[in-house]
Amino acid sequence: MTTKTNQSSNKLLENQLITVTDVIKKQGPSTVLGPVSLVLEKGEILGIRGKNGAGKSTLIKIITGIIKENSGTVNLSADTKDAIGYVPQDIALYPTLSGKNNLEFWAGLYGIRGKRKNIRIQWLLEKMQLTDKANVPVEEYSGGMKRRLNLAAALLTTPKAFILDEPTVGADIQSVDIILSMMTHIRDLGAGVIFVSHRDDELERICDRIITLDEGLITDKRIL
Repeated sequence: MTTKTNQSSNKLLENQLITVTDVIKKQGPSTVLGPVSLVLEKGEILGIRGKNGAGKSTLIKIITGIIKENSGTVNLSADTKDAIGYVPQDIALYPTLSGKNNLEFWAGLYGIRGKRKNIRIQWLLEKMQLTDKANVPVEEYSGGMKRRLNLAAALLTTPKAFILDEPTVGADIQSVDIILSMMTHIRDLGAGVIFVSHRDDELERICDRIITLDEGLITDKRIL
């Protein structure tokens, strides 16, 4: 019985990509987040929702290492540490470069070169339905097209964990459909996805679980 229990526990741990335990973030004397605890597992989309100022972006920045928590821990599985994809809320593109050139630039930073680079960029442009706009400067893209290209840039590598902070803000219906479809595709490949949004309809459409943040605390957890 003990052996079976240990095997079951080990299997659960193997499925955990990101574990956040009692994380607290302060700004001066005020606590803006926490204590917050959550787990992201393989093959799931975890939704995080909440009003502006609820602590969503703060939590994401702590998980990705952009800012440091005051207390608590964030643990990444061994094969996740170097395989996190992150789509920030702000567009991380060069407006005067074409869509293709933007992807080539980011591919270079990731060390992706040669035939592998060309195949990956072509595939991403097709999946984002941007092939016909590949050589057009990004400054001429619509808001939704920029969001799609922003997502493509984060997918040049193959992430084990994929974190998206409001990736559909300002996007048209077609772009939203493409972005959500790509998230489910990544999940179905076995990766874990954290999807931050203020849109309940989008979260409920693709998430396996949803947590609600309110004034820095988790106030609701739902399994869909």
